[in-house]
Amino acid sequence: MSLRRTANSYLRRLTGYEVRQYRPPAPQPVAKSKRKPPPPTLHDFTKLSVQLEVSPDDLLAALGWPVDEVAKVVDEFDELNDQLKQRYTERQTLFPERWGVEQGTGLTLYGLTRLLKPATVVETGIADGRSSFMILSALDRNGHGTLYSFDVRPDAGSLVLGHPRWKRTVSDAKEPRRSFTEVIDGLDTIDLFLHDSDHGYPNQMFEYESAWPKIPPGGVLASDDVDLTKAYVDFATRIGARPQFLFDRRKILGAIRREAA
Repeated sequence: MSLRRTANSYLRRLTGYEVRQYRPPAPQPVAKSKRKPPPPTLHDFTKLSVQLEVSPDDLLAALGWPVDEVAKVVDEFDELNDQLKQRYTERQTLFPERWGVEQGTGLTLYGLTRLLKPATVVETGIADGRSSFMILSALDRNGHGTLYSFDVRPDAGSLVLGHPRWKRTVSDAKEPRRSFTEVIDGLDTIDLFLHDSDHGYPNQMFEYESAWPKIPPGGVLASDDVDLTKAYVDFATRIGARPQFLFDRRKILGAIRREAA
């Protein structure tokens, strides 16, 4: 009998335990790290657009509108800002006011809507409805047009709740693409599209690819937060477009105006 077996015989009688040979645990497979792809660099933007704008009026002019027409809508914006501040005192909001779209982005959205005079505008991502307020105010000034907005929260959009030109779709949080697709499939055209929902690359690319075929000549495909992933840069490269970029204080807005066929 080996020494270990003899010792174990005595240990079992005395303690109920025994000494066993140590076997190291089997090595576990190393999980592959899921690294996020890098965000776009300044070089990615300059390859697509020679001039990177820092003011909304310069961006609107770069998209093709005459400077005097741009100046008129810029002059209207101070009054609109006062109305928005008043609206914040009247409505209960979900998020701090500072989280809404920035001043430059808000003016750009207002200006795009005033100058395009769209019949149909689509936006994804509502939050409290600050962007929606800018777009709907411009539609009111134009005297026509409808805004179709999408969000997964049923309480989104308090700043514009009840507006007659606003059609809100509350999407299923687990399957938001289904309701988005159902609605835009029923639209003949989308004169102005704004992405501001989930900023992951797959969702951004899905929305751009879904909206672009609906955008007529002269229409605009815009996206907030194009600096978070390369989706907008990649999409513009794929379709051979020359987007314009607004470098706002915290983030970057992209806008592609579709050329005439």
